[in-house]
Amino acid sequence: MSSPADSPTLTALDTRRVAPSDRPDYWSAGIAERFFPMQVDAVTAPSFDARLAVGDVGAISVGAIQGHPHRVLRTSRMIAAGDPESILLYLLVRGAVRLEQEDRSCVMAPGDIACHDTSRPSAFEGRSAFEVLVFSIPRWFIGIGAADIAARSATTATHAGMSLARVAAPFLAGVARTAAGGAGLPADQAEAAAEMILPLLRTSFIAEPPAAHSSSSGLLGRMQRFALAHLHEPDLGPERLAAAHFVSTRYVHKLFAAGGSGVSEWIRDRRLEGATADLRSSPTSPIADVAARWGYRHPASFSRAFRERYGCAPRELRAMPLSA
Repeated sequence: MSSPADSPTLTALDTRRVAPSDRPDYWSAGIAERFFPMQVDAVTAPSFDARLAVGDVGAISVGAIQGHPHRVLRTSRMIAAGDPESILLYLLVRGAVRLEQEDRSCVMAPGDIACHDTSRPSAFEGRSAFEVLVFSIPRWFIGIGAADIAARSATTATHAGMSLARVAAPFLAGVARTAAGGAGLPADQAEAAAEMILPLLRTSFIAEPPAAHSSSSGLLGRMQRFALAHLHEPDLGPERLAAAHFVSTRYVHKLFAAGGSGVSEWIRDRRLEGATADLRSSPTSPIADVAARWGYRHPASFSRAFRERYGCAPRELRAMPLSA
């Protein structure tokens, strides 16, 4: 397997820059600044030596770590101080690493894939000189299945994912070299590469995803039902739908586009359909009240959207016969 060390890297941390006695604190502070609070718990090598190169691939932060034997802890207090709410996907390049979380533990060998949940106490121990690639993947980007993946943290990939991991290792190493090596990817390619990592993560750590979770059409239906129940709320939009269903905003746009309509357009049409029915059934209700009932903060914006959609103002609709 190619190593990130084979290419020039953007080294964010290098313990050789400071005195040996300062290295554990330097490493802990540097990781906390770039990722999340943690601490070096023990050093089993004659001298603590570690290096970190970092980069980004779309929504995913990538790190390439090389180090001598040491142990790192993340405690409940550290989680309270700062939590990116992410899953850490590890690919071990060389050496041996032990992961611990809750009542689970595993020892990784070169080529193994495993993960940690940043929202729970954990331990990472390099048992020999090691090199590991770390992909910090936000829960919101993973979406449905993030909790199932977290429940299998500190275990190596499932049987279904083991062969996939061997195939995917060169891809992950290549992504890490590009991200941490300074070359980078154009934004659209970076987003595509990040999306390609998600199936690997899910296949490796979710034994049997629920059928409803695997159906994009079912998820779209759930989003639409949620939107219908919240049309009266002015802040309803792609971001609300994404947060409520644990997916990325980009994925919400993708699902609605596949269904034949943009997200905002779909919400607007449903609001205007409801408002039209109210205008007909409650002819004395102030137009401002109708607008507010259907999620419009300002009557003027409601009237503008109504005219663009139907070619007339709300008050003009009321003057038309019901057969019009």
